[in-house]
Amino acid sequence: MRIAIGLMAAMLVAVPALAEPWDFVLVNETGKPIKLIEIAPTGSTDWKAGFEEEGRREPILKPAARTTVRLDRPSSQCRYDVRASYEDGTTEVFSSANICDNSYVTIKLTGGKPAISAN
Repeated sequence: MRIAIGLMAAMLVAVPALAEPWDFVLVNETGKPIKLIEIAPTGSTDWKAGFEEEGRREPILKPAARTTVRLDRPSSQCRYDVRASYEDGTTEVFSSANICDNSYVTIKLTGGKPAISAN
């Protein structure tokens, strides 16, 4: 009986957490209103809606506005792509933000091309 309990306890300790709640502040410097924010691990197409901050008054993220994006992040994943769907029906992908080391992610259009920075 003691051996079985010991083995069960060891198995519980050895199992890594699959995902942890995580958030970052997304700043919209694109000059366009955003109606949907999605995120995916860089290099994948597994897009999931970013759970935006509760109680936000407007369903649209206006230019120069910011919002908190929440996600379940595997402990080994730090680089994410952000896909913004604009109010005008167009979509842009902003590639490879390190959300582990940065709490603010800014998306913008530089020369008409998607650019992302984190700090």
